[in-house]
Amino acid sequence: MSFPDKPKVITATLLLFLALAFLLLKQVKEVKPEAQVAIPTLTPTASPSATPTPKPLTFGQMNALYGPCVSLPVLMYHHIQDGETAAQNGNAYLTVSPETFEKQLAYLNDKGYASIGPAELISFFNQGQSLPKKPIMLTFDDGYSDFATVAAPLLTRYSIKATVFVPTGLLENPGYLSWSNITSLAQSGFYFGNHTWSHQNLGTTLEKIKKEVDTAQVQLTDHGQDPLKVFAYPYGTISQRAANYLRESGYQLALTTTPGRILCTKQRLSLPRIRIGNTALSFYGL
Repeated sequence: MSFPDKPKVITATLLLFLALAFLLLKQVKEVKPEAQVAIPTLTPTASPSATPTPKPLTFGQMNALYGPCVSLPVLMYHHIQDGETAAQNGNAYLTVSPETFEKQLAYLNDKGYASIGPAELISFFNQGQSLPKKPIMLTFDDGYSDFATVAAPLLTRYSIKATVFVPTGLLENPGYLSWSNITSLAQSGFYFGNHTWSHQNLGTTLEKIKKEVDTAQVQLTDHGQDPLKVFAYPYGTISQRAANYLRESGYQLALTTTPGRILCTKQRLSLPRIRIGNTALSFYGL
């Protein structure tokens, strides 16, 4: 029995090994590398700057846009009562003490301010009637009973006019004026205007606006009040719907709680006021 030549076997084995190695190497070279996922480069964007507060219009600019205008501070009060009562009732933020209030009235007289009522302002808007050199208006919202017992006597002592805006449906309740109070005070020269029937926010439906405004006006008229049709928005909330209805109903003035002291004819149904606290009037630039 003969056996294959050993050197030939070894040679054949090496050749086979080399062939397999060549094939494997060729396959490795032909494998394409996986495509790399491109990572997007984030370009930083500048942080948006805060929107600057617009500069208030000057008197001249206001006059050109909405005039004729007048620089006339309209002071807004609520309660005139002592601090202890205010704390007990939880309305200290709406309160000026009698002592501070009297100092404020004396200050107005000392500084030469002349108080006016709605009639004078309406005449300025409608006929261009001249106003005092330093006109000022004092207004009281909500018709609280302390207007009759505390504020009115002090106002009378200093010969200063005032306008009171009353929610007619709340009158005759504890803490509020009565109709007999109003009749007596009106005879003393104080003016009473419309502050809705139940002191409701007028950012609502037209139906509710009509009910609040008209009910109050009927009651005021029945008691001989508000012949000029003057209004103050409860909570100072003005809506275009409410302003339009007031205009259609013949209202001459409507006051907000928006700060300011420039009163313009074309803005007569959105007039600004200055909310007065228990401090000196010089604090408000008066």
